[in-house]
Amino acid sequence: MSVDAAPRPVRRIWAQAVQADAAVLEARLDAITAEGALSPAEETVALAVADRLAAARAATTKSYPMPGRLSNWWRGTLVEASFQNLHAAEALLATIYPPVAVWAEVPEAAARAENTLGRDDPRWACAWEMYAERAALLDPGLDATHLTRWRECLRKTIEVGFSAADLEHTRLRNFRNAVVGGTVVLSILLLAFVGFVYANPSDVSFCFAPDPGEPPVCPTNGDGPQRDDVLVIALLGMLGGLLSGIVSIKNMLGTSIAYDVPQALAWLKLPLGALSAVGGLLVIRGQFIPGLSNLDTSDQILAYAFAFGVAQQLLVGMIDKQAQDLLGAAPGKASSVPRPPAPPPPRPEPSPTSSVRS
Repeated sequence: MSVDAAPRPVRRIWAQAVQADAAVLEARLDAITAEGALSPAEETVALAVADRLAAARAATTKSYPMPGRLSNWWRGTLVEASFQNLHAAEALLATIYPPVAVWAEVPEAAARAENTLGRDDPRWACAWEMYAERAALLDPGLDATHLTRWRECLRKTIEVGFSAADLEHTRLRNFRNAVVGGTVVLSILLLAFVGFVYANPSDVSFCFAPDPGEPPVCPTNGDGPQRDDVLVIALLGMLGGLLSGIVSIKNMLGTSIAYDVPQALAWLKLPLGALSAVGGLLVIRGQFIPGLSNLDTSDQILAYAFAFGVAQQLLVGMIDKQAQDLLGAAPGKASSVPRPPAPPPPRPEPSPTSSVRS
């Protein structure tokens, strides 16, 4: 694998986490190879582990085969390359662990598989068997048969655990991309509408007539529709959307995931706030809601525009809920897990009266 001579500095938190984990795995690999007791097959595995760690580090410094900047951000190319190579290295390294290391790694791998797969998933069976057998042993000493089986079981458990976690992160990235795409399209359409109304203020009026024969009441206190009316309404709606975005971010759980879902949702609320303000005033002016018709002063119009901008949170609350669910389901990309697995339930003993047919 070819890398650039001068890698770029590491700035993102996820890249620093990958480099730290890669350094830990590399130290483990060096300790294992320093003992000099590896078979030719295990030496091949050690070389593969070193290659995957180098690829993971190269992706964090953008020395990996670099996609376009926008493509990398949209597809998460370097993020996924970093963690998938790191995960592959950790799974391969499990096949050459000494007995004590295998013993120590079982609880974390089993916990990760339980958290990402669930106990009803048959892929967790291997982890269940290994964890139950580990609880029955008195010390980490393993004979050759147990060691080979545990190594392969540990490797598979690590693979399926990280694979399920990577799938959750893919769903989260797709959700973020959908939010960003919707924000861009909505912003373009909103700008086109505001530009049209600014050029033709009388075509879409935000003025109200409190009583017949009285002069109209407009957002900017003009004698009739003005160009600035739509700008003031849209900006107040954006301020209301910004306020609701700050509140929703405060209530959103923190995350160390590389994809900025809370930030994407905050940007979405700005054009939505402007759209809610414009649409809400048009609904009132059209007497669409019974009992809510004309507004009496320009201050009322501006206050309603701001209130409608804040009220857009009622419309996008389900999007925030979906984001919360995805963030909660997506575990951290690093090797750590939030909690240890529960002790495996005891298996039922066979009945002494049961018989097996020949």
